[in-house]
Amino acid sequence: MFLSCAFRSPLERIDQRTFNIHFQNLQWAYGRKSTWLCFEVETNKDSNSPVPLCSGVFQNQVSSTLQPHPGQELSQLRIPYHTELCFLTWFQQRMSPDQDYQVTWYVSWSPCANCAQQVADFLSKYPKVSLTILTARLYYFWVPDCRQGFLRMDQKGARVRIMYYEEFEHCWAKFVYNHGKPWVANNNKLKKNYQFLVTKLEEILRDPIERISPKIFYYQFNNTTSLRDRTSSWLCFTVKTNKDSNSPASFLCGVFRNQAPPKTPCHAENCFLTWFNDLLSSDQDYQVTWYASWSPCADCAELVADFLATQRNVSLTIFAARLYYHREPEIQRGLRRMHQKGAQLHIMSLPEFQHCWENFVHNQGKQFQPWDGLNENHQLLDTQLQEILR
Repeated sequence: MFLSCAFRSPLERIDQRTFNIHFQNLQWAYGRKSTWLCFEVETNKDSNSPVPLCSGVFQNQVSSTLQPHPGQELSQLRIPYHTELCFLTWFQQRMSPDQDYQVTWYVSWSPCANCAQQVADFLSKYPKVSLTILTARLYYFWVPDCRQGFLRMDQKGARVRIMYYEEFEHCWAKFVYNHGKPWVANNNKLKKNYQFLVTKLEEILRDPIERISPKIFYYQFNNTTSLRDRTSSWLCFTVKTNKDSNSPASFLCGVFRNQAPPKTPCHAENCFLTWFNDLLSSDQDYQVTWYASWSPCADCAELVADFLATQRNVSLTIFAARLYYHREPEIQRGLRRMHQKGAQLHIMSLPEFQHCWENFVHNQGKQFQPWDGLNENHQLLDTQLQEILR
């Protein structure tokens, strides 16, 4: 995944000028092409409480103008390498497979789209590593690829936050040659920029994911009726409008997952409705289709019914892979009320699973492989749903 040792080891500290320039939490920071990453690694192998393991600072590696000498490997020259990849390569060579690691980054820029994908892949490969990213600024936060990068990292468990006074002060004390001087900040400007960046990050994390991995799809959308350990909820969606078909707004699609702590708990249906409310226009008609891993819970069913009652220009079709606690009277009432308010409720069958695989999964050109019992499970679930809706 990463290059071999083509870069130097981490620094212990940086000078005051570097920190003050590169860790300013500006809303728009033109000309800051260097990236810096201060890190702390803790482990709890021998204790219930985290034990500090190592810390340091990486700077992005810029390309070298040198040409290789005869017999010299290209990897011995410096090639462009962002700080995130410098850390991951260095850390991967020092990891122990039997330890849990808590890694904290304090970065001058949030990861670019490519680095975010590398971080997500790393966390997927090494589940014993937890990562918290505290960033001074957001890198090209209006670019779709960068926004999707945040979502990929978030999906794999990375916790992304905006640095505030305490984090800047901590970095100054631990990673800067401060000569005993305290960190001094313009508190009004710091707070204003912090609030702006927090708002932008919250907007990004409310965006839908473009696609999910095959592993997640096969696990979360399996329609085996006895499953009770799937505590996450996933919702693939399409939104069509009556606008000109050449308009980008005429067709939208993506994937939402429920939010779990430390975020505010929020089911996938609520995540979609919160996002969709910001897009609604009273002079447009919308045809919305959901492909959900679970049918809505009682609370979400009420939210959906209330939404459809007030937004008469929205039609909703729901295909569910499984029924959520369908024997509970409260759940049944919620499903019936959604149906009464116009929601079309169905159980996913083979064509819907294939559609999701083709449009919402990073399938790498592979065909969908149905699991044993898919059709039988569909028939059973469909019978149960029809009994509820009678």
